[in-house]
Formats: sequence, C-alpha cells, structure tokens
Amino acid sequence: MLISSLAAVWLNNALAGAPHQSAAQLQQLQQLSSDNARIVRFASPEQARMAAISLHDALLGGRWQDSSLVLQLDAAAEARLAPYAESISPAYIWQQQQAAIAPQPLTENAQSIPGYACYPTVEETYSQAEQLVRDYPGYASWHKIGSGWAKTKNGTGYDLYVLKITNRNAGAVNRAKLLVNSAIHAREYATAGLTLEFAKDLLSKAGKDADVDWMLQQNEVHLVLQTNPEGRKIAETGVSWRKNINDSACNSGTFGVDLNRNFSFGWFAIPNGSSGNSCDLTYRGVSAGSEPEVQALEQYARSLYPDKRGPARTDAAPDNTAGIHIDVHSFSELVLWPWGDTTTPAPNDTALKALGHKLAWFNNYVPTQSIGLYPTDGTSDGVSYGELGVAAITFEIGTAFFESCANYQANVLPDNLRALYYALRVNTAPYLLPAGPDVSQLSLNTTANQIPRNLPLQLKALVSDSQSSGYNGGVASQVIQSVELTLDQWPDLAGSSISINATDGKFDSANETISHTLDVSGLSEGRHTLYLRAKDSAGNNGPVYARYIEVTAPAVVVTRPLPDFSVECEFLRCQFRNTTLIDASVPVEFSWIFAAGVTSTAKDPVYTYSAAGTYQPTLQVTVAGQIEQRSKTLQVFAEPQLQLSSNCQNLSCTLTASASSANGAVGTVQWTVNNQTLSGQSVNVTFAAAGTYQALAEVSDSAGQKVQKTLSVTVTAPVTPAEPAAPSSSGGSVGFVSLLLLCFLRRRLI
Repeated sequence: MLISSLAAVWLNNALAGAPHQSAAQLQQLQQLSSDNARIVRFASPEQARMAAISLHDALLGGRWQDSSLVLQLDAAAEARLAPYAESISPAYIWQQQQAAIAPQPLTENAQSIPGYACYPTVEETYSQAEQLVRDYPGYASWHKIGSGWAKTKNGTGYDLYVLKITNRNAGAVNRAKLLVNSAIHAREYATAGLTLEFAKDLLSKAGKDADVDWMLQQNEVHLVLQTNPEGRKIAETGVSWRKNINDSACNSGTFGVDLNRNFSFGWFAIPNGSSGNSCDLTYRGVSAGSEPEVQALEQYARSLYPDKRGPARTDAAPDNTAGIHIDVHSFSELVLWPWGDTTTPAPNDTALKALGHKLAWFNNYVPTQSIGLYPTDGTSDGVSYGELGVAAITFEIGTAFFESCANYQANVLPDNLRALYYALRVNTAPYLLPAGPDVSQLSLNTTANQIPRNLPLQLKALVSDSQSSGYNGGVASQVIQSVELTLDQWPDLAGSSISINATDGKFDSANETISHTLDVSGLSEGRHTLYLRAKDSAGNNGPVYARYIEVTAPAVVVTRPLPDFSVECEFLRCQFRNTTLIDASVPVEFSWIFAAGVTSTAKDPVYTYSAAGTYQPTLQVTVAGQIEQRSKTLQVFAEPQLQLSSNCQNLSCTLTASASSANGAVGTVQWTVNNQTLSGQSVNVTFAAAGTYQALAEVSDSAGQKVQKTLSVTVTAPVTPAEPAAPSSSGGSVGFVSLLLLCFLRRRLI
C-alpha cells in the first residue's frame, strides 16, 4: 500500500505528466463532467427510473421519483433518448452550481475526502481495514487479490485487497460466501464507506450477538472495499470520475475503461450495451476482462464459488446454490438483479425477485430487474450469476454520487446495513430462504440477557411472511404454518424442537404474533442460545433468528402484591386511591397509566381527563424487577352546563334557566325558591316583601349527571301614590269673601 505522498505524485503524473499542471487538469476534468448537462423530464417516474438504470454513466443529478433527471448527453445520446422523454433542455442552474465547486488537490496524510469527512480516502480505507485485522485476529484477515491498471504497468499505483471476515476458530467447515464489492465506479463516494462500516459493525458484535455469531460460523464475508482505487484517487479531488485510469487508447480527458462494462460474461453481447469509443463513459475496453481490476474480481469470485449453472442462458442454478454477490453502486435507490442486457427474465428470476424484494424492504428501495430503457452488457453480475449461477444483486444506494454526509449517516448507512445483514442471514440458501417467513420484534423478559433459573423465560415476537417490498405488486405472501424453537442446537441438527403457538391460538394469517413461556430450571448456569425459525403454508422455511440468554442462580422470590385501586370521579376530575396490600419491608414502585402517554408515579394521584369517554386506567406495581398490573374500565362524564337569569317587576320575578350537556339530553329544571318547588325552564315567583332571595336550580341529563346552581334575586316593594292635601287654616278668610261675592252676583242676574 502506498503512502499519501507517493499517491499524490502518482496522481499528478497520471493526470497531467507534471505536478504543476495537476490543478488545471483537475479543473478541466470537472468541466468535462458538466458539459452537455441536460434536464430531462419524463412522463412518469417509471420511465425516469428506467432511464436512470440505462444511462447511469450519464447521470449527474435529479431524482427519478420526481420524473426528472440531470444527464450528460451529447447529440447522439440526446437523439436516442428523445423518444422516451417529454422534454430535454439545458441544465443551466446545475452547471452554475457545479462551476462554483473547485476541485480539491490531494493533501498528504488526508484521512477523508475533502469536504466529506464521513468518507475515508483509499489509503485510510486500507489503514482502517488493516486495523480491524489487528483488533479482531480471530475473525478478520486482509488479502491482496490484484492490482490497478497503473500498478500493473509501472509499479506505481494501487493494489486491490479483500477484507475477509469469518469465525476463524470454528474449525474447517464448508461455509457459504457473501462477496460484496464497492466503488467500482470511482465517483460513488458512499459505497466504500458502507462496506467498511458493515465490516466494523459485524466485528464489533462478534462474540456478543447470537445472530452475528451463527452467521460468521456458517458464512464467510468477503469485502472488496475499493474495486477501482486508482480511479477513486481522481474522484477524491471532487472530479466526477467513473472509469479506471487506463489512458492507452483515449487522448482526451475522459480516458479509462468502464469496469462495469468489461466483465467477460456477456461482454459486447448486444449492440449499444456498451461503447467501443475509448473516450466514452461506458467504454468496454479492448477485450473481455481486459482490465486488471476486473481480472482480479473475476478470478477471486471463481475461487469462492463453484460453477452451478449450465452453459445455456436458460439454465437455472439449483435452488440450493449457496452464496450471494452484491455490487454496491450509487445512486438511484434501487435493488437490481439479472438480466440487464435483455427483458427476458433470468432462469432463477422467481427466486431472485423474492430476494430482491426482501432486501428492498429493509432499505426501502425499488426492486426490479436491471433492464432499463436500453440494455447493458459486460456487467459485474456476469461472472457471479451468468457464469457461476450465484445470486447476484446490485444496490444503487443514496441520492447522489457525492452523497452528503448528513443524508449518508441518517439514511443511506443505517438502511443499507439492515439490507446487508439480511443478505448475510439468507446467504446459505438465497434461492430458498427469502420465500419463507421472518421473525422480528423478538423480546424476552430478561435483564441484560440474564434470567434466573427459577423464573420462567417469556418470549414474544412477530412472525411475518410479508416483510417484502410491495413494489409493482410485490411477491405473494403465505399464511404462517408453524414456528419452531430449539435450544443450543441448530434447527436442522436438533433432535427435537419446541412448537410455538400464535398468541391468538391459531395460525391463519401471513402476520402472526407469537408468545411462549419456557422453563429454564433444567438448564445449567451460563450462556445458552435460542434459535427461532418459521414456515409458511407453502412449506417454505424462513431464515433462522437467534438470541443469547444467560441463566443465572435462582433469584430470591418475593411475593408480588396484586395491584388494586378505587376511583371516584366528579365529572372529568378523578381521585385514584391505591388499595394494594404491600409488605412495608419490600421496596415497591407504583406507576399509573391514565390514558395513552399519560402516567404518574404518585401513590394516590388526581387526574382530570380532557374529554368524556370510557378509559382503561392501569396500576402497575413493580417488586424486585417483576411487574404486576391491573386495569379497570372507567367512564367519565362532562359537567352539564346551567345558566340562570332573572327579570323582576317589583315583587314579581320571572326566573329563566338555560341547560345543556355533552352527555346527552337534559331534563326539566327544578327550582326551590320562596319556600316553593317549581318546575320548568322558566318560572314565575312573587315575593311577599322587598329583599334579596336565593333561588336554587337543579337539572339532570340522560346520563344521570346532575348540576345545581344558585341565583341571587333582589326585589323591591311597589311605590304607593300620595293622598291630596287638606286646605290650610291660613287661607279661610279669602275663601269666605269669595263665596259671598258669588252669591251676590247670582242674585243680580236673577
């Protein structure tokens, strides 16, 4: 392995012939990658997806899910694509964005790609792999399998290595082989990072995780982390470099051979499946398997797998063929399987489809045969499936060649680690096991995987025959037929097994929950292994799932109190009273669950519900780590609403009530006022004297909920009119004179 300073010298010479020209050459290469960039819009996502497969070499950006791609198209490629596209136009915005990104020259001792701290350089990838071998000598080994083009020509370049992971102490057994290669196209940053992280995750769990341990006893994992290391060094500068660095034919900046068009099986098998132009991005090379990188991978695959497929294209590999080859690419979020050079399904298509749909369930990608708008030939699945009959799968991970570290770490890495683990789980029989059911959500009543001998082991899990992508109709699922448990013995080797029943007592669905109580009192103290496997109604066994348990000395049995409680509610407000009988000498923890997500640890809590309804409050009592619980049905009601008003004239008043209830219809309002009992929404009352009186109103609703309210009523006495005033004594003489004058006048008139 070269040190960084030598790598920088080699790259300068490979690019420009002299160190002082390398920066300009890098800029020129970057410009070439964005020339003729076009935004191509399609009538449907399906058309765009097929274009992303066929024109992967020209892919620059966009998402096929949005029916739009950014592609690098010359005039001929644009004319060929035009019948499939709705529109093709210059990608000016994309080109402007690319022009603002300056290529980064290599720096000595750089551990990650400039601007992408999550992706180690070629040197750092190799360094970390070598460290894994030192850290896990019982599991990991590091092997040279070939060299890059420059290394074979002048000795200055890079070698290809495989990181082999298996249980090296398990004895000589015929293990199934999982071969994963990545970064065969140099610019696909996330691919090498993913396979390296897969190795780290596997090794970190070895000896601790029951699934990983049986997988590494029955399988070998072979990881070609950097399949095109010399091309990768150009891509590490920020240039969108695809091919290796073979510059023996092309005189322009787009020299090199597309390694994924150079494989021997199917090389140049069909017109336009690859290019004979040495400057094209899909240049297939001068002959089948001409490139040393391809030779290294082909020879290594042949050393791992026996030839299981006949010479004819229609010859299927036997169903029991072991091993999977995964070629990790980016980008487009796809899971692909053969063939890619014809629409005709591969002879093992049914099994390959089942495997592809299962893998896609884990990374949430689209599974499909690898044929797109146009066919492709000379691809990496040629040696594994085409020649040897081994199940071959291609991952197109992520959403960009230069995937952002944020999306890689949040989505691409965890999703595809799950898919790689499933591939390893079914690697011993990939044409059979994906058709069977899977076990998930497995839980045990252990603490740190430990269970005392005198306590029963309680197991729960979900068994599903439908953990498969539903894309394009998916793969038919079957009813679960049986689930078997074996203890410390592999299912196929066990003399006897334990049948586990469905929780509801009957297997009649493709998705079933299971539960089982296992007596461990007869087991020796120490670690034991549980193996679970399910079968569907078509007779398909699924893969094995395992867990470790450690049986410990008998625990001191503490009598667990039976939880009990009472509750009294006033409308929505409820007082809970814990009536559990407990031993004061034993630590006890209480936990209440009033409704979904609403809890309390108080002994006698008060809780007000947000709305009327029926609830199932639960009291949990924990003693010595063991939980008992009790639930009761509780119905709470809303408070009826009652509004009172009065209208008074002197001593007479009209009292009015307005009543309603969310619990149902309300009855007649009952009044108690002025020593009278009256009924009605409106009543009339006459008081005997002025003053302030209290009127009590009560109403019940149809749910029997009652409410009372008091209304203060103030009345006043009516006003009495005044009597006319008697004549005053001081005015008597004037009245007498007037009377005499009146009599005199009357006599004169007569």
